[in-house]
Amino acid sequence: MSPVDLTRVQREELQRELDSNRRWERRLPIYGGVALLIIAVIVVVRVVFFS
Repeated sequence: MSPVDLTRVQREELQRELDSNRRWERRLPIYGGVALLIIAVIVVVRVVFFS
């Protein structure tokens, strides 16, 4: 067995980790949109109340 050959258990663990990472990657655009919305609200409040 060479060092690059994975056992079945290792392959399953690696696949679980990849699936978990994929789920987080799908959420990133939502988190980015929320962050932009919060920044926009801060800018609007600053312009309206402090200028």
